[in-house]
Formats: sequence, C-alpha cells, structure tokens
Amino acid sequence: MANIYLKILEVMKAIEYLNKDDAVKYGQTSYKAMSEEKVTTTVRKELIKQGLVVFPIKQDVIKDGNITTTNTTYRMVNVDDPTDYIDLASSGQGADTQDKGVGKAMTYSFKYLLLRTFAIPTGEDPDKIASAQIDDEMKRTEIKRLIEVTDTDTVVYLLAMSKHFKKEFKSVDEMQGKELDYALMRIQEKARAK
Repeated sequence: MANIYLKILEVMKAIEYLNKDDAVKYGQTSYKAMSEEKVTTTVRKELIKQGLVVFPIKQDVIKDGNITTTNTTYRMVNVDDPTDYIDLASSGQGADTQDKGVGKAMTYSFKYLLLRTFAIPTGEDPDKIASAQIDDEMKRTEIKRLIEVTDTDTVVYLLAMSKHFKKEFKSVDEMQGKELDYALMRIQEKARAK
C-alpha cells in the first residue's frame, strides 16, 4: 500500500503540464489563463485513481470593499489509510460588488492548491499583469454598470468628473487610479440614494 506522498508523486507523474484554456479581458488588458474547471477535472481523475480525497477543514474570510480573501486549510487523505493525511494551505481572492466574492475566492484558492500541490506547470504568471491595472478595469466596469442602473446621463457625468479633476474625460476608460476611486464613489452615492 502506497503512502500519501507516493500517491502525490503518481499524480505529479500523470499530469506533467496543463495548457491554458481561457482568455481573460479587462479593457485593454488581455491574457490567457487556466480555468478552474480544467484544473479540477484533470486533477480529479488522478485523485480518484490514486485514492486521494481533498476537502476544506478550516477557512478564514476577509472582506475589504469589493475584494474578498479566503485563507483555507485543506486536508488530503489517503483513502487506503485514513490516518495517513496532510494539511495544505491555500489562499484566494475574489473581486465582486455583489455576493459572489467568497465563491470566487474559494474557486481561486482551490485551483491554486491543486496546481501548487502537484507542481503542475501552466505557463501562467499572474505577476505579469499589474494588479492596479486589473483593479482599474474592474472599477471602470462597475462605474459603467452603475451609470446604466441609475439612468445617469454619461455626458453630464463625464463633464462633472472633468470639472472636478480639471482634466477632460471623453469616456470612463480614460480615467485611472484616484480618478476612478472618486468617480466610483460618486456614482455609488447616487445608486444608494435611489
């Protein structure tokens, strides 16, 4: 009977590489990514074959504005000997203005737990995409959504932002950083007042 480490090694041997299967776009930023579905489906087959079960045993959730972070401890158990197990830690973040932040963070956390535990290369490098750029795109998307939801005249809104910043904006896409923070705050205030 193989111990848990030998079973992990067998999974590593079986899955040598995963090709990216998803395209992500945030305004002008676009990149290829690995979907959670592909990772889970591929690794799941090998977990079943090796008799390994993975499940969460502890989770901390931190919400900061639109960003939710989950810090989760997972347990991997050798089903041939349930006393043979290891605990693994993984974290994930999810950005959502509604109620899906925890789910997104958990999905991200689990995907990276599987990729890192079994050392599966994907060619994916999240450090190549600036977090600030992604954050700005998320804010732009939310501003546009709230403009529509609140029936705000876009031209009037952009004129108000241009006047405030003493800088002409022809579209929300021209805003960045603190401009977006202020613009989002103002349209959120209007949405709350409705």
